[in-house]
Amino acid sequence: MKLISQLEIAELLSTDRETVRKKVAPLVAKQGPKNAKLYESDKALPLCLGLGGPQDGEYVDMAEAQRLLTVKRGAQIDLEMEVTRGDRWPKDDVEAIHEASLSNVAGLLKAHEGKLLSAELIRDIFTELREVPAKLAKL
Repeated sequence: MKLISQLEIAELLSTDRETVRKKVAPLVAKQGPKNAKLYESDKALPLCLGLGGPQDGEYVDMAEAQRLLTVKRGAQIDLEMEVTRGDRWPKDDVEAIHEASLSNVAGLLKAHEGKLLSAELIRDIFTELREVPAKLAKL
């Protein structure tokens, strides 16, 4: 691993030192002569060329980045297919149904505050809670 300065990278890539400094910011620099910041060339050059950056402390080349993107797209397509088939319910709808049911239960309990819970009230509460899966099945 050869150490290379920002100025040398800028000259190699025909760009200005400021651009190089911004692109190599995630890398740890070593102090060189005349306070020059030195970087490992095998990490700094691909980063400046846009061929990959740090990912969990490692660098990925273009082929690996393409592979990772393909995997992520596959996962996204799987999720979209679950929603389309109806295997996965929209989060907002599920939350709305649960919120409505729990509000109804809270209303029943508040209406009987300070009173003994009757068998009928308990049955009403459980009926309300049992209706949640039926409401979700209609989605």
